[in-house]
Amino acid sequence: MVRVTGNFTSETPLPYVVRESLLAAFDQGWADPRKLSQSASRAAILKNQSLENIASRLAISVDQIEVLGEPFIGHHLSISGLLRADSTFAYSEIDQGKIRAISRTHVGPSISLRSDHSGAIDHTPITQKNTVLSLQLANGETGITQDADSLSTAAQFIAIDATTSGSRVKLPARWDTALFDSRSWNGPSGLAILAIKNQAQYLYPLPRIAPIKSPGSFSLPLLIASSIALENFTVETPEIRNLLIQKLSALDGVAVVGQGQEALNHLLSCVVEGVNGENLVRTLAAQGIDIDSGSACSAEDLQPSHVLAAMGYPTDGHLRFTLKSDVTAEEIEVLASALQSAIADLRR
Repeated sequence: MVRVTGNFTSETPLPYVVRESLLAAFDQGWADPRKLSQSASRAAILKNQSLENIASRLAISVDQIEVLGEPFIGHHLSISGLLRADSTFAYSEIDQGKIRAISRTHVGPSISLRSDHSGAIDHTPITQKNTVLSLQLANGETGITQDADSLSTAAQFIAIDATTSGSRVKLPARWDTALFDSRSWNGPSGLAILAIKNQAQYLYPLPRIAPIKSPGSFSLPLLIASSIALENFTVETPEIRNLLIQKLSALDGVAVVGQGQEALNHLLSCVVEGVNGENLVRTLAAQGIDIDSGSACSAEDLQPSHVLAAMGYPTDGHLRFTLKSDVTAEEIEVLASALQSAIADLRR
């Protein structure tokens, strides 16, 4: 695989071992595992092995897993499956737009929980017993993690958003549903894992005839590749993120978002004073260095970040960095030097 030099965006090519397993899975896992043919039996074995591996590494049980072929619908299933007409829905200002949108369709009351400048969520407005709380373990723009064990005691039902944290952060002791995205552990896009712990409370929120918990349509090769990716995934170490923070903090007018807070090791956001973030992205791209700007969950990537706005930061001049596990200190030096030059040029 050819290394993409200077790639600090959220997208990345599939690791070699995952790509090879995906190609092999298309050869061996094409049959419907529910049928009785020999090919279907082999496919069923591959499916069961993949589910057992994923369950083990996410610290959930196989019978809690629903595989989703469309990750974006996962938030609706995870949350709305717990909601009832008389439920209160609580979510935070820094949640993904897909989650905040659920409050607009929920027929019962909704509570928007505020975030402070450090990214911590204030759960004190939750006073109703019959409340479903959407709890984001880690933010996809800042990497900042929450005190999940404390927050999970604030509501009766907890829908965990682990789409960014993946296997990096353990689920809290209390949870009812949890959503994972294969991309968070360098797996293929187009596959999510919905874990349902509270089977008694969960009710499939989409039209149905049979008693089901998910649509049931997904690509078996993607599931197999996702399992291989999770098996080979290594959690990033903090050294490279700390080095980038050090370099960014040394630049004039650059503020690291939530500096000093507990965070994932591979995500970081900063705000550059007096410079437009989109212009910085374009300037660095011309030098072969790719970074992100704007909201991480917007359909238009360069839309202003609601996360930064909720935390009290300016949204212009926002840069997002995703640090792959093979990023080197030398690349961080190159990035910092290029960023310093780009900022100076754009401020003239």
